[in-house]
Amino acid sequence: MAPIINSYNPGGVDRSALEGTGRGGILSDGYLRTDPLAAYLGSGEEPVILRSNAKKGVGRSAVGSGETERIAPGDGYRAFALATDARLLIVVGDTDDGDWSVSVPLTDVEVVEHSDGVLASEFVVTTAADEQWYFPCRGDLTPMVEYLDAASLRWIAVEEHLDDARDAVVEADRLTESRMYDEAMAAVRDAMGETDAARRSERELSEDGVAAVARRIERVEERIEGARLRTLEGRAAHSIDLAESHWREGEYAQAHDAYGAAHDDYEEALAANAGDADVAERLRTKLDRVERNVAALERAPVERAEDAHERARETDDLVERGDELAFALDRYRTALELDWGRSARRFQGDPEAIRRAVDAVARELVETRRRYASECVRRGDEDRDAGRHARAESHYRDAYDALVDTVSVARELVPETHDDVQDHCDAVEARLRRLDSTDDQTPVSSGTS
Repeated sequence: MAPIINSYNPGGVDRSALEGTGRGGILSDGYLRTDPLAAYLGSGEEPVILRSNAKKGVGRSAVGSGETERIAPGDGYRAFALATDARLLIVVGDTDDGDWSVSVPLTDVEVVEHSDGVLASEFVVTTAADEQWYFPCRGDLTPMVEYLDAASLRWIAVEEHLDDARDAVVEADRLTESRMYDEAMAAVRDAMGETDAARRSERELSEDGVAAVARRIERVEERIEGARLRTLEGRAAHSIDLAESHWREGEYAQAHDAYGAAHDDYEEALAANAGDADVAERLRTKLDRVERNVAALERAPVERAEDAHERARETDDLVERGDELAFALDRYRTALELDWGRSARRFQGDPEAIRRAVDAVARELVETRRRYASECVRRGDEDRDAGRHARAESHYRDAYDALVDTVSVARELVPETHDDVQDHCDAVEARLRRLDSTDDQTPVSSGTS
């Protein structure tokens, strides 16, 4: 089906009627007195259908009033009814107050009717404000009536879509302020869908578009882009907060995903605002910061493991050394597992080198914890022999806790030491059970293999 304007205006409107001024003579009709009809047209406004009369002018009444005001042209001048792509324009030449005009936007046209008479026909437009305009004409009014009816429906559809888009923008801003970013983005997408639908209605009016419709849509699209930018930046900032929280907790994969979400949002915002230099610069700065953080995050698991391993080597305190080694082991294993089964690696570190580090740290951890347990048992034996059973129990308990935490590491990573660690743990447990006995000679491993 051809667009409405293209269907009703295949040859355009007579330019002489649009551009003529002056009074008519005996054998010719006049135009307007001051400015030609074309002067009333807005920028880009397209005239579609023109009708005129020489004496009747235009009638105006309120719906249901029964009274009609008539505005007639001066002697030798005419009244014009011009339907454009945006409105119905009525201009009456040389009235008592000079040239007179009224503009009825197509969005305000509710009903269009016409009647046929012996000498002239008349079309009647009823507006949303319950105002009626009557225009008599000897020419064929059917095209005018059909066009106004069809075009007004398309314009009303455009405005309905734009109203829905504006409502969606308001909702998006409300949701963004409430930090409901995903829901806000859904509202933004809804608004974008409404402007797309408005553009489809515009194309139903004219295959070349309608300037007035395009301007309305563009203004709403600017509001949508503003809401979109606010939502994307808000969600990106929220994702960065989540990433930093996950990072602090050692949840590297979740941190990486959150940074990735922030990166995607900033990239979308930058693509949509590349033409705004200030906004684009701000977004690039934020995007660069995310990329630096991601690079640091991808180094973090191995770096934190290496730092903890180094601290363990530097301390002579066996408890502190054991804790640092346990932390280093956890970080190395995390680094090894983060990209397990993934075709593309995200985190830095050679898997083979990390496996060697896991083996080395695990052995050091088992040895450190057994040495610590042996020292605790020795102190516990001294306190037990001196009758200080509470202190002895505390030392035995420290030894037992250290060994219990080490049994699983030995079994999984240093299997050749597992039996010795388990025996050592059982011996300490036996000491705890028999602490009240005065004849306790249970041997305890020295902690060496």
